Amino acid sequence: MTTLSPQIDHVVITVSDQLDQANYQYQKLGFTTTPRGHHSLGTSNNLAIFTTTYLELLGFEPQNAGKVDKSWCFADGLTGLVFKTKDANKLYQQLVSQGIKVEGDGPKSFFRPVELNDGTKPEARFKTVRLDPSYTPNGQIFFCDQLTPELVWRKEWQTHPNGVININQVIIEAQKPRSSIKLLEKTFPLANIIEIDGGVRLKAEDKFIDYLTPSAIQHLFGSSISKANNDQDRKVALGFTTKSLAQTQQALEKGKIKYNLQNDTIIVPASETYGVVMIFSQL
Repeated sequence: MTTLSPQIDHVVITVSDQLDQANYQYQKLGFTTTPRGHHSLGTSNNLAIFTTTYLELLGFEPQNAGKVDKSWCFADGLTGLVFKTKDANKLYQQLVSQGIKVEGDGPKSFFRPVELNDGTKPEARFKTVRLDPSYTPNGQIFFCDQLTPELVWRKEWQTHPNGVININQVIIEAQKPRSSIKLLEKTFPLANIIEIDGGVRLKAEDKFIDYLTPSAIQHLFGSSISKANNDQDRKVALGFTTKSLAQTQQALEKGKIKYNLQNDTIIVPASETYGVVMIFSQL
């Protein structure tokens, strides 16, 4: 049996029927976003592509409201944490053998046309394996098998006015961090998990996934954080590595985005981002 290694593929920010507005807002935040994509499952998206990860704004256009995959019905905000896999079918069987509940009776396949600069629209294809929704009621944790990565990580989409080059951190608010991280500990048995102030941290290569108590979250972000709809675990913040904080600051000011400088980082409140605090730190 292959030991799974935690590698972040992308994160999902749900924006429901506000895709146009959200896409414009993220451009004001200094992200270069891709042309609108349309999934075979009824949802649509715009992406911000980085070196090895990407950010997905996921929603739906009004005419497709009735076609949307009902498994993704969450309040707006950071709802998806997605890990990489190169073999969704084998992964599915392995997770089941490890005693981890998985949604459905196998990987889910879907596609979306990708609009390229040369005017062509080839299909990007994916297979996903989702951990059972009961584990993460305010969102999902799943794996994505990128069958056509060359249609996602394209150089023309990887330069951002805010200087961002990658996602480096996902922060999850949890009443009991040690208990909540057991899901990832079971999924990735050899993962490096350490105690940190206010919670616990899983190291995913050079990136961090932190589970922090509500009081620790409040201490870190104060009024920048969005209000919780319930007391279940929720993904609340994203960290980004930028080439230059000065470049990030310039982009945010150009977009008239509110932000705070804090301990050599720039913090953008959830009110500016459709529900997720953003932390920018320099490489």
